[in-house]
Amino acid sequence: MSAEIIQKMRARVAQCRRLADMILDPTAREALLQMANEGEADIAKLEAEEAAAAPNELKNELPPQQ
Repeated sequence: MSAEIIQKMRARVAQCRRLADMILDPTAREALLQMANEGEADIAKLEAEEAAAAPNELKNELPPQQ
């Protein structure tokens, strides 16, 4: 996943948290905080998947050993 997409996801998470700080309705506040938490979990999962795939990508780029 590109860094640009993750950056946009982080911006949405931050926006949810800012809105949650400003809103007076406790139900809406909880919904926004839940959305932010889920977004952060999704980002962490994507970054972990990318990190796990990185060594495999390097192996594919190396010439075969003889």
